[in-house]
Amino acid sequence: MFAQNKIESLQLSLKSLELYEDKIDGIIGPNTIAAIKKLEALVHEQPSIEKPISGDSAEKPDVINTLTDGQGADIEDALIFTLKNEGGYSEHPDDKGGATNKGITIGTLSTYLGRKDVSKDEVKNLSYETIKMIYKRYYWDALNLDAVQDQSIATALFDIGIVCGTGTAIGFCQEILGLPQTRKMDTATLNKINSTTDEELIPPFAERTISYFDAIVAKKPSQAVFLKGWKNRANRLLSLIDKDDFEAVVPVSVDGIIGEGLQQLAKQAGVPQADIDKMIDWQTQNKPLSNPRYWVVFKIHEHSKNKRMHIFDRVANTVQSIHAVHGTGSDPNNDGLATEFSNIPESHQSSLGLYKTLGTYTMAKHGRALRLDGLEDTNNNALKRGIVFHGVPYAGDEYVKQHGRCGRSFGCPAVEYALVQDLIDKIKGGSLLLIS
Repeated sequence: MFAQNKIESLQLSLKSLELYEDKIDGIIGPNTIAAIKKLEALVHEQPSIEKPISGDSAEKPDVINTLTDGQGADIEDALIFTLKNEGGYSEHPDDKGGATNKGITIGTLSTYLGRKDVSKDEVKNLSYETIKMIYKRYYWDALNLDAVQDQSIATALFDIGIVCGTGTAIGFCQEILGLPQTRKMDTATLNKINSTTDEELIPPFAERTISYFDAIVAKKPSQAVFLKGWKNRANRLLSLIDKDDFEAVVPVSVDGIIGEGLQQLAKQAGVPQADIDKMIDWQTQNKPLSNPRYWVVFKIHEHSKNKRMHIFDRVANTVQSIHAVHGTGSDPNNDGLATEFSNIPESHQSSLGLYKTLGTYTMAKHGRALRLDGLEDTNNNALKRGIVFHGVPYAGDEYVKQHGRCGRSFGCPAVEYALVQDLIDKIKGGSLLLIS
């Protein structure tokens, strides 16, 4: 669509604005697109609206000893959303915060920089990186959002934390989830958040925020002039919902004997009969009324240069064999061979055993992903660890041809981006995946 030299000029301009740090290659890749989104957020014209009297700040969050091995939320995505809600530079005489840019007052910038002589020009010329670091220190980290798995939920908490105070935002969330309102991101709150979906949490969260705004105006009618803007901001949270699900209804159950035809397909792929027997036995004993069309075996002990993940389609009577990655901790030598396995959080190792697929959610880094429920003692921490099925750029024929192996994940059984969404739609909601 655009000539390479035009894209190079764009990249140079983005680099001069300190929004782009990659090479000038004339290719519109993920980093170029991310830089364009940052620019859009910075120049977005949004009238400045005074924030309500901020609620209490969150208490220092718990040290999370069971940090997820999977990728958590990303402040970049959340900040781009939030900056579109914040006004540009303003210096209204009635604004008690003084000179303000993108929601950051001269006082906040002074505190962040540790200086009392901060000028209005410094506020006016805030760089994206400085804006990000201020919001990270005072909001993102206070809410412990790196450990939240769902990007949309993290973004909603971040945005309302900025408007109402971090403690208030967490309190709303705990109230909705039926937890004690400690007003800090403790382990119990984090675990509950990571076991729900944005579709379940964000609508009542937005509604609770709006009722908070109504209460402010009822108590102080002079604030009514801001109510429409506040409510618009809360309602904009609904645009974050991805219509994902934790438990999904199996769309592809078929008639006949459970697992019928799998042995013949497994033989074609060189998968041992014992692996198939294990899967059929679990399905027969635990879900006898469900007979999935798709079944998956990941032969993780094979070298990652091999197409070692096999997707069996019992209706089409076919086998799809693809590249898949294992955890960094399982392959400490990075030689393509997984030799160590663990169910322990933060190990970054793959876990052997049988998994049931659940529903989908959106990761910050890798996009739409599929939750996995570990069904054995060797993998029953999968949900807690954030072990999911997702896409990566370091798998597939081209990557293996160049590097002689696949890359490594944080323990997730991931496959190349070009294939992952189709596979998620096929196997979500109750298919079995065996890592053996």
